[in-house]
Amino acid sequence: MKVWRTRDGDDGRAGGAFQFERLTAQVTRWRVVLAGVGVGAYVLGLVAMAPSEIIVARSSNGERQAVGTVWSGERAMPGGFGAGWTLMPLSSILHLSAATRITLRGPDTEASTQVLARPGRVLIRDLEGTVSMRMLNAVAPGLPFACSPVMRLEVEGLALKGAPTGTGRILGGSGECAATGGAATPIAPLTGTLTADEGASNVVFTRVGATEPVLKARIQSDGTLTASVEPAGVGLLPGIGAPMSIDTKL
Repeated sequence: MKVWRTRDGDDGRAGGAFQFERLTAQVTRWRVVLAGVGVGAYVLGLVAMAPSEIIVARSSNGERQAVGTVWSGERAMPGGFGAGWTLMPLSSILHLSAATRITLRGPDTEASTQVLARPGRVLIRDLEGTVSMRMLNAVAPGLPFACSPVMRLEVEGLALKGAPTGTGRILGGSGECAATGGAATPIAPLTGTLTADEGASNVVFTRVGATEPVLKARIQSDGTLTASVEPAGVGLLPGIGAPMSIDTKL
């Protein structure tokens, strides 16, 4: 697009030429921007509609572990559980983070949450629903025990990385736990409270009607998780006969 304009009183060769150069540069810049946006949208569309196997590999025996697309799909887990995801572009722009709606389903399990992620920050928001503790074994098959209680989640916010955030509660029902190959023992209902301090996001579980903590989880801003069984929680889980703690990285 070429535009030539002269202004009254200006030298047509000098003033007009300068104006022509400015207008041409401006039009060219917008052409590049529009072309870049178009190419970026096309590439993003290709990636978003690509099969979910791009991010969830097949199992060792070649079976598919996920269905759908990168934009919206679901991964199957042992025990009849599944975890689905849907990208949220408008929320991503609003929060300046990659926003994803995560859903959990399975036996006694129906929950959803929004996850906001950006470099140095991972935040869980509006986590609501019910989750069976058996899902722990679907996520970590190597656990030496399995528990049956169903937990009600009412979590407004929990930071897994970045500035500490912890608001909400977890209500656990009664049930039983059993070590692998062992007899089942009853487990009392638990209540979990989420809080945050200057150093970490915290989750503390107590028995219903009691005040002494039985289980604690502390998530530091760098993603380091410290989980501990407190003295009042000894015997709560099979095979744990003394207070203990473990550190891992989320």
